[in-house]
Amino acid sequence: MTKFKLLPLYIFFLISVSLWGQTKNEKESRVELTQFPEPAQLVLEQTPDAAKRTRYYRETDGEKLSFESKFKFNSHWYSVEFSAKGVLEDIEVLIKAHDLPERQRGAIESYLETNSNKFEIIKIQEQYRFETPFSEVEFLNHILEQRTNTASYYELIIALKVKKEWFLKEMTFDPDGRFINARTLQPDSYEYIMY
Repeated sequence: MTKFKLLPLYIFFLISVSLWGQTKNEKESRVELTQFPEPAQLVLEQTPDAAKRTRYYRETDGEKLSFESKFKFNSHWYSVEFSAKGVLEDIEVLIKAHDLPERQRGAIESYLETNSNKFEIIKIQEQYRFETPFSEVEFLNHILEQRTNTASYYELIIALKVKKEWFLKEMTFDPDGRFINARTLQPDSYEYIMY
């Protein structure tokens, strides 16, 4: 009889976990470019000389290994992420809330207002996924030179209050500002957020 009393609680737990997505416990460690896979090195060697404060990172979230280069170019912070094999995955650009197009900002804020009691946006990045006919080098140069003419996804780090409890989430929205997915962030992986 006790087993059946716990069944509704167990089902509620599974539903709430699936609604809030996976947990992300990301760890970054600084490395040299020479520790990147060779295909990634070849792409990053084409980064314009105007890119400043370049740093290289090996990143893992417990399941996936990736490599990331971060640098400042034309007054914006960029992050270029590669798979463990050195295949370009995406390019992210750090932006401020007022840089979001009005329509997308409205859609994102509407979603957050509907799905939380309170929220605070901590970080916003435009996300350009490598899904084009360009070569990796052409795609990198296109985003560096013409990103404002290219549709992007949006990746946000958000503190959300839901039913008196605060959560730190990484949420992804499509180019129209529609919600795609969310992952809970672990507090000990918080320090990477600021860059």
